[in-house]
Parts: sequence; C-alpha cells; structure tokens
Amino acid sequence: MALLYGAMVRAATARRPRLGQHFLRDGRVAASIAMALPVSPSRVLEIGPGRGALTAHLVRRFERVLAVEVDATLAYRLAANLKAPAGLEVVRGDARTVDLDALTGGEQWLVAGNLPYAVATPIMRRVLTRGDRFPVAVFMVQREVAQRLVAPPGTRDRGLLTLEVELAARSELLFTVPPRCFAPPPEVTSAVVRLTMRPSEVVTADCARVLTLAAAAFTHRRKKLPNALAAVVPATLVAAALAAAGVSTDVRPEDLDLDTWLALAAALPRGDA
Repeated sequence: MALLYGAMVRAATARRPRLGQHFLRDGRVAASIAMALPVSPSRVLEIGPGRGALTAHLVRRFERVLAVEVDATLAYRLAANLKAPAGLEVVRGDARTVDLDALTGGEQWLVAGNLPYAVATPIMRRVLTRGDRFPVAVFMVQREVAQRLVAPPGTRDRGLLTLEVELAARSELLFTVPPRCFAPPPEVTSAVVRLTMRPSEVVTADCARVLTLAAAAFTHRRKKLPNALAAVVPATLVAAALAAAGVSTDVRPEDLDLDTWLALAAALPRGDA
C-alpha cells in the first residue's frame, strides 16, 4: 500500500507543472488576501487552496471555508496539513465545471483564491456571472491579467475582459506579489484584485449587446471604432450613434468607457449586432 501511495504522489507531482501550480508561501501575503474580504457573510469559497497557505488564514477569520482543489493529492492532504480546523470542508473538483449551486447550498459566499495562470480568466468569468451568489471575490492572478481587469479608457490593456468585469463588478488592484513569495517561483509577477459585484438590477439587457459589439471591435483594436465594427454594424450607423453620444468618430475601442459602450448599444438599431 505504501508503494502504491508513493507512486500516486509521484504521478500527481509530475502532473503539477501542467496545472500551472505555484504555491504561495508568504504568510503576510496570505493574511493580506484574507483581510481584503469583508467580514460578512462568514463563508468563503476558496478556489485552488494548494498547500493551504491562504486557507490557514481564512479558517481563522471565517466560520466556514469550502476549499475546491483539482489536484487529488493536495485535496486529500489539505485538512490534515492544517490540523483539521473546524469549519473547513475540502472538495476535489475543477472550479471551471463544478456545480457551484450544489456546493454553496443557495447561500451567499465570499470567494478567494490564488488562481492558476492558465485557467484564471474562465474561473473569474464564471464567478462574475453569479453576483447573486458571490458578492465579493479576491483573487491573485498574473499581474498582466490584473492590469486588464482595471484598465481605464485610453490604455492598451483595456479590452473585452475589462468590459466584462465593469458590467458585473467594481474592480480594484490591491497590491502586487513578487515571484519570491511562491514555491516554485513563477517567471512573472502576480497581483491581487478585489471584485465587488454590482446588484443584479444594475445589469441591463444592453449588457449582452455591449459584449457582442466589444468582442467584434476588439478584434480590430487598431482601427477607429466605425471601421472596427464594420463587420457587424454599418459604419454610418456607428458614426451616427457616436455623434448622438457626443463622442468623436476618431476613437478606437479601448478609448470608450462603459457608459459610452452602453449608450452606443442603446443607440444602434435593434436589428444590428
């Protein structure tokens, strides 16, 4: 049995580079992430707990911590590594596909996690669509991704992901985390972001339309907006809509703020885009 278990551990370890795992080892960073969450509700869904550096601080601050870990070996060891604290439940699963409603039981939960770089965006997108269930999320991601989440109009980092976040939440880049805080150290700097979800009534029918328009526009981000959208809306209609919104036709997709995107979506005839 010991030999079999050793083989399982070695196999799991061999898989870890493909999972993009860089384990947080700096307790001060972990404590700062835990403190960036509000105190209520006193329930946290942790995505990718790894070896438990953040989990250890979450279980001290919150009554319940539900840790979802894709790596079977890490999931098996986590509770024992932390001396089985009260309120901790560990579930083996992929945060991209696991049944979040079944796990969280109809209650509101905070969300936290050191997200693997390769799957950070789909996980964040999934959480963003459930602001009714997850009012606040604090994630550690690659710094370049964090910069895209908070990019203001007129900057090169602004893109479709920025608008997806702005439509659903208020985003804040809290602090950066250097490679030395991880084992093994990644080749890039990380950053911690906080997403505070907007009330569901703020999300309008035009939100989906904004994303449809923006997805088309940002595939041609070097073009001026009427030309960037020409594949889905006649340039003359876009120019007229921009004029109605008081915006120059010389703008490019990254120059528009969220309110202008919403005005553009509302001004274009409903038969287009």
